[in-house]
Parts: sequence; C-alpha cells; structure tokens
Amino acid sequence: MPRLIALTILVCLASSPAYAYLDPGTGSILVQGFLAALAVISAGITAFWSRIRHLLPWRQSPKPSADPSDQDASRS
Repeated sequence: MPRLIALTILVCLASSPAYAYLDPGTGSILVQGFLAALAVISAGITAFWSRIRHLLPWRQSPKPSADPSDQDASRS
C-alpha cells in the first residue's frame, strides 16, 4: 500500500498541464454525476437501514388488535 501511495504522488508531481478546454456542459455533467451518486447512496442507506430496523425488536410497529370488540367500538 505505501508503494501505491508513493507511485500516485510521483505521477501527480510528474504530470504536465493539459491546457484542455472545459465547456459549460462539463459542469452540468459533474452536477448530474454528483446528484446520481447522492441518490445511489441514499437508496443504499435506506435499504440497509430497513434491514437493520426489522432486526431490532424495540422498533417494531404495534400489531392490530384481534379482539372483535375493539373493532366494533371504533365503528360507532
């Protein structure tokens, strides 16, 4: 791993400027990529968190009552 870091630093220091033209569309593509990455990360966190939440017994939603007298009282 230290060799990879040293090689990366060496390549960055030895590179020359590209003098490339970046048009306004490049910024739009970068913003779209950033927003797509945020969407993927949030979907992954949501999927992971729902699995964890189902494993925890203290966060389960209350189950509906099976007592028929409770249902009759709510209809009146």
